Amino acid sequence: MQFSWLEGVSKKWKDILVIGRTIERDGKKYHIIGMTMEEYAELYIIEPYEEQKRSNRKKKRTQRMMLKEQETEISSYLNCQEFIIGNKKLCTQSGCGGVLMSENYEEIKLFLDLMDAGWEIPEWLKHEDWDRLQLITLRIDNLKRLPKYSPDMPITIKHGSTAKKHLLSRAKSITVKIGKSVSFQFTAHDGEKVQCYINNVVLIDVWEEAEKQFSNAKYRERFTEEQLQEIENNYYEALTQNCPKGMYYLGIEYECNRDINLQFYSKEFLESYPENHSGSATFLLMRLNPEKKTGMHGLPLKGYALGTPFSPDTREVSIELLFYMEKVEEWEEYV
Repeated sequence: MQFSWLEGVSKKWKDILVIGRTIERDGKKYHIIGMTMEEYAELYIIEPYEEQKRSNRKKKRTQRMMLKEQETEISSYLNCQEFIIGNKKLCTQSGCGGVLMSENYEEIKLFLDLMDAGWEIPEWLKHEDWDRLQLITLRIDNLKRLPKYSPDMPITIKHGSTAKKHLLSRAKSITVKIGKSVSFQFTAHDGEKVQCYINNVVLIDVWEEAEKQFSNAKYRERFTEEQLQEIENNYYEALTQNCPKGMYYLGIEYECNRDINLQFYSKEFLESYPENHSGSATFLLMRLNPEKKTGMHGLPLKGYALGTPFSPDTREVSIELLFYMEKVEEWEEYV
């Protein structure tokens, strides 16, 4: 440990505000602790944290196993856009969060300072284990002083739109052919039958697409020559590992009768084991026909590219629909 570490712990706040409001939603409890002001204002919320159950770490896991282990739902205040306390609107600029740890003395000091300012730990929170809680810190945009607050003031929280992941109870297997269309159905999480149409399947030369992107004048004017060189070097290095020159990505153009985004994977990829790559090259995954908004069935046209390499003579691929993403609209919460 170094003495410089103490500087972050010993900081003094210009102002501190206790809120101490508990929110109960979907069987879970959240607690708005309060705010501090130093160079900028920050708002703190304690949330439940449940570590994802993992399979035996000693057992070698396939890509399918790892994808299924990923979180399917994240209920967090990190995505909040505004807090209205009384008639004062607070716009969030950025946020971060992490599980509480007893060795994090900055957080301990924060809690002690808030207690000195009048924060009372609610009864339900007193005996909760820290490893089952996380602290969300939201930086507030352009606030010169902390708002006035009293316990009877209403609080309105505006949640931004986000995407919710739904894992299929049984992955949908599909065989796709280059240049051919195919239709299929699957059962959504709520029991609804979803009709989907794959209108086209193409091989994408991502090296050629990258060269077009980097030579685009409008793209180049956003960076200095040094920045461009670094971006290109990093991208091509990652591309060499992910999709060597002469190999292609598989592009799928589709439409569904439900507003969702499908996540396809090749069976070969799902049955493989993870490899260590030093970077990613994904900014070229795009809709195949960006000028077209709707498909041949009159539904919103979408695209997906499988980020695994295929040889140029590929004509048929076995893929699986493992999960889909559904948009959650903006909503307001009244506390």
